Amino acid sequence: MDNISVSTKLRASVMFVLLGILVLALFLARTVQSSNARQPFAPSISDRQMQDGVATEIRVHVLARGGKFLGDDVGGALVTIRDARTGEFIASGVTRGGSGVADLMTAERARTTPITTQDASVFSTTLVLAEPRLLEFEAYGPLAAQGSANRVTSTEWVVPQTLAENGNRVILELAGLNVDALSPPTHFLPQDKPPIQLNVGANVTMMCGCPIGPNLPWDPKNFQVVMRVIRPDGKADLVNLQYNANALDNAPSQFSAEYNATLSGIYEAIIMAHEAKFGNSGSDRVTFIVP
Repeated sequence: MDNISVSTKLRASVMFVLLGILVLALFLARTVQSSNARQPFAPSISDRQMQDGVATEIRVHVLARGGKFLGDDVGGALVTIRDARTGEFIASGVTRGGSGVADLMTAERARTTPITTQDASVFSTTLVLAEPRLLEFEAYGPLAAQGSANRVTSTEWVVPQTLAENGNRVILELAGLNVDALSPPTHFLPQDKPPIQLNVGANVTMMCGCPIGPNLPWDPKNFQVVMRVIRPDGKADLVNLQYNANALDNAPSQFSAEYNATLSGIYEAIIMAHEAKFGNSGSDRVTFIVP
């Protein structure tokens, strides 16, 4: 009788333990299910990146209209980036590097093929983007020829690097010509009395500093260089400058002429250059005083 009682109690204890384990398992299962219901869906890495924003490279190049990139040899260009809607300042810096590949002007390229930026000067910055952003890009240069410097702006969308694997590339085309009055220099003071003959000289290049000369991509025949002289009596003379093939050290880009000053007083001279092929223009201004 005692053995039967012990056996019965043992079976009851085992059943009680098993029942407790079952109840505990059901409780834990409900707890996990409730916790999962409260938690949002865990996105994939790329989705999370799109939500939080990713580091996105933006590269800005400045290209002379009808020429090459503005490289270190002309001081580069100052690039400024702003939010196009609010005007908020984003970044600024100077392009650094070369003017592009050697055959940039002669390589055949279809309209559907983007221009190569290999060996081209660039300003790079990194933004954290979660979605496309409309930015305003501005370039001012060349910085080594600020008398002829020009400005160009463009508004463009940039997208997160998850969409643009190689980052965002922006090319700004800068119009104009570098025009430097060499002779006479500003405030030139000849000692001879009028009438005197003055040598007039100017250095004219593309905005990238690319030289003008025969057998070069930039033929002097495509450029017109004129000096407008305002005399002391208020009247104006026009003088055509011609390409000088016999310039000092055989330097290209030199244009020259002679001007006869017949009056005493202050003269103002404006040298104007124009390239009809691409619609580029530039100018410089000097004064000289005849005793």
